[in-house]
Order: sequence, then structure tokens, then C-alpha cells
Amino acid sequence: MNTAAGTAVSAIRYLGHAGFVVTHAGVRLLIDPWFYPAFLGAWFPFPDNRDLLAGVTGGRFDVLYVSHAHEDHFDRRVLEQLDRDITVLVPRYRSKVMVRQFTAMGFRNLVVLRHREQHTLADGFTATMLLDTSHKEDSGLLLDMDGFRFLDLNDCNTPMSELPGDVDLLSAQYSGAMWYPNCYSYPPETMATKVAAVRDGLMDTLIRKVRLSGARGYLPSAGPPCFLDPELDRYNDRASTIFPAWGDVSAEFTAACPQTSVLEMAPGDVLDELAAGKVPRLVTAGAAACPAEQADYLARYRERRRGEWEAFHAMPVEPITAAEMEAYFHRIQRWNARFLRDYRKDVRLVADGVHWGIRLGRLAERFVFEDDPADPDYTLHVPPQILRAILDEEVGWEEALLSMRLTLHRTPDVFDLTLMSLLRYGNHPAQTMQLVRERENTETIDRDGLRMQRFCPHAGEDLTHATVCNGVVECPRHHWKWDASTGECLDGGTIPLRVEALEPKPL
Repeated sequence: MNTAAGTAVSAIRYLGHAGFVVTHAGVRLLIDPWFYPAFLGAWFPFPDNRDLLAGVTGGRFDVLYVSHAHEDHFDRRVLEQLDRDITVLVPRYRSKVMVRQFTAMGFRNLVVLRHREQHTLADGFTATMLLDTSHKEDSGLLLDMDGFRFLDLNDCNTPMSELPGDVDLLSAQYSGAMWYPNCYSYPPETMATKVAAVRDGLMDTLIRKVRLSGARGYLPSAGPPCFLDPELDRYNDRASTIFPAWGDVSAEFTAACPQTSVLEMAPGDVLDELAAGKVPRLVTAGAAACPAEQADYLARYRERRRGEWEAFHAMPVEPITAAEMEAYFHRIQRWNARFLRDYRKDVRLVADGVHWGIRLGRLAERFVFEDDPADPDYTLHVPPQILRAILDEEVGWEEALLSMRLTLHRTPDVFDLTLMSLLRYGNHPAQTMQLVRERENTETIDRDGLRMQRFCPHAGEDLTHATVCNGVVECPRHHWKWDASTGECLDGGTIPLRVEALEPKPL
């Protein structure tokens, strides 16, 4: 391979975060190119990869794959600069959101793939779509290049029972990509405990994916981002957040997966010598994968992007009326009436000093009022410009929460799946209807003397790979725990698990 010229029969070039350019059999595949800030100017790629942007927007690509609609993967400003004749591999989500967005942008050649559906890119080059089969809309891609198998899972949690095996290279998330727990108003000791639990859970999930896929090599990717707005600088603390750098967690991974080679890449680095059954060769571009002096690095990066993170603070803030609030919450409750059928919840929403009481689930009553509910289960502090953008349908709650600009409090401190799903997916009822189907699914598995529902009631993970120990069932994905004898949820949320003891077999 001539790395200076960038010509290779077969190679993987890293663009940063979850972005790649994969070249094989004369085909160039562009994956998840992210360069501009995401989530209301909050998230930026780390380290800075903007020097690679011109090579992407001015490059020639045959195929494009964007895994899901989150802005750190679906970078509209980049996608709008690409050739509209490119073939686009699109995951077939229930909401059809990806098809609609690409069609609206003028892309003409969409190949829409179901879970585990394969598409041939060239002789000896195939792509197999892998979906998160729960209500969540994430996807991964398995690329087979004349026997070399590259599994790009990015943020995706395909059921562990359906992960492909004999993988040569796995790219998957190790760092968090969620507002919990760091956006919640916890005391420092509680926050530290919860952060540690999330980080342990992320590493446990990664280790399971490596072992189940048989990955010979692992490429840390899909995080962490950095936060250049000074108001969000606390989230750059790698020790006290769910956003560690690889060096912070690598020792734990190596101890658990000593046979797996780690290929820590910086934007611009290339993997070549892709051969079945082997770990590829890493050709570095000379940049540091993780800047040693992060504070100084971020200070310079912050100044280079000042206009981009300052744009959030220039967003217009128009007064919010009770009628607008009423109309908004009436609409999403009407769209999700079956999902909310027996649900009751009082929520406090605070924006610019104004307290709004939101009563969810009581569609026959007035459910928005301009004073505090008596005992709200959840309180959300929302910057007024973000609430305005939500009401104007310019952003959704998912983007708002991921911006880390909201502060949340809940009493009791228990996750409410229905509330958070309504906010996150309420504008796409296809997803909340899948949640209804997941609740009604009666499929069971027998193991460890128990008969229990097969799929986790939280996020649909296949509990075939659950841990059952000392009378506790633990989901391998988000690590919710249930009492194996009663099904009571012990940790994670409030949703019980359907479980019963099996009759012992006669001797």
C-alpha cells in the first residue's frame, strides 16, 4: 500500500468518532462522517478531525452508510455536500425516519436493508445490516472483504444472541453517550457511585460483545465527545463522567480480553493488510489518539470553534404561552394514547424561572397548568431557547437531553421508562408502539431453574445471555436487576420481570 497517496486495494481509514472510509474491490464506502457540532452546539468530535473534512466533501465515494439519526452520526451539514447519486445503505427502521431524511435531501439511490439483510457492494465485498431489534433505532454493519470481517457496531446494541462470530475487527462504543447520570442533580458521593456503575456496565457490555463475536482486534470508537462551550466544560472531566478516554479504561479491557489486540487510532490513521483470520496493520498519520495535555488542547480547540458553540447562545427566545404548551402535550399524548393507556405522572418543567405543571396520562382533563404540581415525580430544568425549539419542532427531546444543557431531578430516584420514552420517541409513534409490543410479548426461555420472559422489559435485550446468580437476574445490556423468585425490579427501574420457578425434573 502507498499510504502517502492513500491508494490501497483494501484499507480502512479512520475519520474520528464512528467515521470510516473503507476501500475494497474498487469500492469506497463512507461511514458515519461527523465533523460539525451536534446536539445544540454541545458535542464536538474528540480529537479534532476537521482537517479531514475537505477530503470527505471533495472525495469520491461509491457507497454511504449512516447508522442512525443521532447528529454525531447523521451530520446533515456534511451529508448535504455529498454527491446525490451515491448509493446509500439505509437501515429499515419502523419510523422510516432515515428514508424520509435522505429522500428529502435529494439522495436518489437508497438501498433499504432489514435486520441481517445482506447487500453485495462488489465481488468479494458484502455488507450485512444489523439492527437493534428493540424500540430503539440503532444499527451496525458487518463488512466481509474477501473473508476479512469488520463489524462496525458504533452505538448499536444488536441482541447479543444475534451477534456474528469469527470477527477480525470490531469497532464499538466503550464510552457513554447518554445524559444519565451526569445531568441529574445528585450529591457528589451519589454521582460518583452512579458514574462508576454506568462505566462498569459499559465495559461489561463491550467485553461480552468482544467475546461473543470472537473479535481478534478491537478499535475503540464512537466516543467520547468533547464539550467546547465553557458552560459544559465540567463534562470534559474524564474521571467523574461517563465519557472516559480509552486510556482511562484500557487496563480493565486488556485484563478481560488479553487475546484481543487493541488498535487505538487517531483521525487519519489507516488499517491495511486486511486478511481473513488476522489483525490488520495500523499505519499512523502522526497525530495523537488522545492529547496528553487535554486542558491546553481543548482551550485551543475551543477558540478555533468559538463561532460554532457560541451560536447556541444566540438562539432567539420568544415567550412561551400556555396555549402552546397545551397544544404540544395534547398532540404527543393523542399520538401515543395506547402507549399511555393506564399511565399517570406529574412532571414539573422549569424554563427561565417559569414553572409549568405537566399532567401526563389524563387525556380527559386539563393537563398543563402554570403552577407547580403538588409532588412531581420528575423535574426538568430546560433553557428557554431549547423549550422554544422543541415547541417549534426544530429539535426533539432526545437532542435536547443529549445536549447536556438540561438538569433533571426525580423523586423517587427510579427510572421511568414510559415518561422518558414519550419524550424521546413521542414524535415517532412507531417506536412507542414497538414498546407496547415488547410489553405484550409472551415469549419465554427456560434456564437456571427459571422460566422467564425472553426479552428485557427495559430495552428488549435477549435475556438468553442474562446473568443469574444468588437469586438475581441481571440484563447483560443495561444491567437492570430483578429478584429471581418474585420478578421485582431491584435496580434500574420499576418494571417487573415475568419469572417463575420451574418444577424440578423427577430423578
